[in-house]
Amino acid sequence: MSKTTIKSNRLISVLLCSLFLPISSCVNKLDSETSPGTTPITFSTKINKTSTRVTNTTFEKGDKVGLYAMLSSTSIAEERYINNLQLECTGSSTLIPQKTVFYPVGDATLDFISYSPYLPTEISANSSIIPISIQSDQSNPIKRSQSDFLIATQSKVASSEKAVELKFYHKLVKFNITLTPKGDETVESLLSANPRIIATGFYNKADYNLTTGEFTNHKEETDIIPYGTWSIKNGKLIGKEIIIIPQDIKSDIQSFVMDWNGQLYTCPMPELTMTENTQCDLDIAAMQTTSHILTGITGNIEDWTSVEGKETDNSGKTTAIHIAALSFTQSNVYKVYSSGKPIVEICKEYLRSDNISSQAITIYPIGADEQSDLTNGTVLQLLDDEREINGGKISWNTEDNSFTYTTGTSGKIDKFYLNESGIITLIKPEKPLDINVIRHTIRDIRNGTLKEYPIVKIGIQYWMQKDLCATTYRNGTPLTKQVELGKGAGYFKPEKDEIYFYNGEAILAGNLAPEGWKIPNNGDWDSLRQYIKNDISVLKTGDWIPFKAGDIVSPATNETGLSFYPYGVYTESGNKTTLINESAAAFYWIGDDVNGLTETVIFMKSTSNDINDTGSNKVKDKDYYIAVPIRCIKE
Repeated sequence: MSKTTIKSNRLISVLLCSLFLPISSCVNKLDSETSPGTTPITFSTKINKTSTRVTNTTFEKGDKVGLYAMLSSTSIAEERYINNLQLECTGSSTLIPQKTVFYPVGDATLDFISYSPYLPTEISANSSIIPISIQSDQSNPIKRSQSDFLIATQSKVASSEKAVELKFYHKLVKFNITLTPKGDETVESLLSANPRIIATGFYNKADYNLTTGEFTNHKEETDIIPYGTWSIKNGKLIGKEIIIIPQDIKSDIQSFVMDWNGQLYTCPMPELTMTENTQCDLDIAAMQTTSHILTGITGNIEDWTSVEGKETDNSGKTTAIHIAALSFTQSNVYKVYSSGKPIVEICKEYLRSDNISSQAITIYPIGADEQSDLTNGTVLQLLDDEREINGGKISWNTEDNSFTYTTGTSGKIDKFYLNESGIITLIKPEKPLDINVIRHTIRDIRNGTLKEYPIVKIGIQYWMQKDLCATTYRNGTPLTKQVELGKGAGYFKPEKDEIYFYNGEAILAGNLAPEGWKIPNNGDWDSLRQYIKNDISVLKTGDWIPFKAGDIVSPATNETGLSFYPYGVYTESGNKTTLINESAAAFYWIGDDVNGLTETVIFMKSTSNDINDTGSNKVKDKDYYIAVPIRCIKE
């Protein structure tokens, strides 16, 4: 294992201020002989390289820092000459104070303590403790900067026209995450999969003692989403990082969890103690296996902290399901397995009722018949609703595709467990069940070729999340690629796109839907229409254009995740087969369980929010069919 040494990252800040009015508040009363003089305190700015600020070179506009100052003979817990003065960056490397402060009269000197990010609540009297926290979602630059706790100190500063130079140092720990492909994996395929990774079991809050520099009172375990995007360097994926509070690392508490190609893998952390201002590499050996466990190596890459690199082993097991680890990119449905049997379904779905309109993370127990019990679900997270009503029971009515929600009293719930009896619990049981979590997809195998389709749950319905892309019938009989309508059963495909349009003759000639799925009939479309209250904006995605200049395009929010694109329709124009209404309308087949097809197709246009089912499925004045995409629904 190699170690790389890098220089200490520090942030040297010059706060250039024009200061006019004396500050009046303090914790304890200062000696009557010590009072503000007439010399303003100024701070000059110079920034060394730092790897967590947004620009890597300076504070950003709007960044805030706090400043305390004490007479050099006193501590911050006793008397404060300046008490939590806020300074805000206005750009051009200048920090402007809310109030004006001056050096004390006479020969008194000051000790300065500055910190970032700013907290509006000042430190309590007779205390030197400041509460700190990190963001659980560090995926964007602003949240990452908000997690970067910095301290600057300067002692025995006498009254002077010269600026006070403050050097800010990082007080937290940063993990740089790398993935090394093993076995038959390649770094290119690993990058293409874009694995989602989170850190679990780390405390995100603690107290920091400004006098001793110690972290105490760690609390609130959380899942942390890292910053950065993957890229390839030296045969590895690099680019992800997280900031954590220094704390003891124990393999049975902290781990990294990765969603890779729709399966969850766990990398347990080795036991080590992290100290402030430290960076460490976590190199994860990535190989897809049935054990769902990854091995990792940590190594110290800073020269001022001694952290011995340690290897993990394959003894880690998945016992908690961390919602933040699920990407929902390859399917909106996951299944939890124990001993090879599915026992829980996890859904990212759209909940819509008179009281709720939100995307949500829900879980449903799966019975011995391997069917989800939709009458006994739990809402873990209402993603678009900030009310603390999570954790309640959701029960679906299969007659009218509606639900009843008995509200909970919790904020968003980030994980759940299964006890040894397979019962869902939000509190870690004494003996949690060992489980595997795998994306739930349609596995459509035709002529030895596997095609996977993602699934999305909408109400009581399960839909294929993408259009059908089959070139054979279910039994393997080939379909003919057509270029002209009326020439027999087949499919049409634009050369530039991976989109398949099927004519009515193809649907009538054989079974195109995957096993256990079908072309939705009128009742299925009506149930969908009823659930979304005929608002197709929640079904549409992509760029929709008006039919003609001046038309107003209706929104496409895709809150359901069904992802209807405006692919258009193959019909005839001037007796020539033509793809029309591309980018302006979406068309889909309506099945008929008896006759194979109805006489109409589903028609959704850019300028309307309605689902129209009155469009003819045949070419005008002809006795043969148009060609449109197929979207399947679970039988």
